[in-house]
Amino acid sequence: MGEPVFKAGEIAMALLGENIPAVGPRMKTRTDAMSAVKQYVSAIEGLVKFTEKPYRVMFSRQSDGRYMMVIKGSGNTLELMHNFDELTMKRFQRSFKKGMFIITSFFEEGGSLECMALTEGLGAVMYVPRDG
Repeated sequence: MGEPVFKAGEIAMALLGENIPAVGPRMKTRTDAMSAVKQYVSAIEGLVKFTEKPYRVMFSRQSDGRYMMVIKGSGNTLELMHNFDELTMKRFQRSFKKGMFIITSFFEEGGSLECMALTEGLGAVMYVPRDG
């Protein structure tokens, strides 16, 4: 379909600020999470940097029944994140009211899940204008 960025295991999601969804892979360490988010930012920048045309964000069903997040640019397609379960995908779609979301990563520390967008300021803020 497109170029895969990073084959992640489990996907995590958090609502930040004014209910802006932040999504990304759930990693075991801060170092792994930092590496993953840097890969995402680099791939997204390469897709949208030199185009004035809007990109589209969509979900595509995987062969195992889960979903992947896909970004379609002008001529290129990026398989951004794999392994969204249906519940997480629906939660993301419901919270995506402002047309903005953050691609980041998460890591486990001290028994809780930490978001790299909050702890390190790392992630890609994506804005997709709504029709209408």
